[in-house]
Amino acid sequence: APRADPDAPPPEPSAGDSAEAAKARSAFDEVDSSGVVPVDRFEDLLDSVGEGFHGDELEAQRAKVDDGSGRITREAFARYYVALCANVGEDDSDDDAEEREEESQSAREAFDTVADGATSVPSSKFQALMEALGTTYCEEEHRRTLRKLAPGGTVARDAFVEWYVDWVLGDGDSDDDATATDDDDDPAAESKAAATWASLTAAKEGSWKCEVCDVRNDKDASKCAACETPNPAAPQKAAASGNAVSAPGSVG
Repeated sequence: APRADPDAPPPEPSAGDSAEAAKARSAFDEVDSSGVVPVDRFEDLLDSVGEGFHGDELEAQRAKVDDGSGRITREAFARYYVALCANVGEDDSDDDAEEREEESQSAREAFDTVADGATSVPSSKFQALMEALGTTYCEEEHRRTLRKLAPGGTVARDAFVEWYVDWVLGDGDSDDDATATDDDDDPAAESKAAATWASLTAAKEGSWKCEVCDVRNDKDASKCAACETPNPAAPQKAAASGNAVSAPGSVG
């Protein structure tokens, strides 16, 4: 058997059998079928795979594939392109995570401002939350969202933040569309939701309006049903009791 040449260079590492590797090899062959091109043709290779870099970024990318020989082999370019595609995917994921965190922070700050430090707000404050975020919201869609987000009449901070991020980034579109379809098919459900929403703020005979959350409460309620703020018109039992008992040694 013939002996291997000890002076021959080691075999070049393969870029693998991925679709990206195959695309890079095919693009390389379109530029030059010899399997090797001068490093100054790197930009032509990028064009052939639909990539484009300019200025300092182009030089930075060229340095990744230039081994100092002044040449770029077919397989070296394929390895470079496979790595480039993998990094782009990671960068996109990082960008998505960063954008979600920014929107989450905005939602938390808006909620804390409206809720004044509380961990939940009555559903009547939902519009104020959206306005605090500089966002407009359709009343019809508003009712649909509250049906899911605040079934008990209050909106929790964490639930609101999670919903808002999905909504503003478009991740919750399909749910809203599905809900809209359900509402169109069930007029009774839509009517019930509208009535529930109206009942939160509608004035009733003898009722009192909470100064904190604007919810209307029955006249005999000692505190707000939504946020538990005391009824300012309720009898002050403690104070009355204190006035009725004379201090020791006093003259009645």
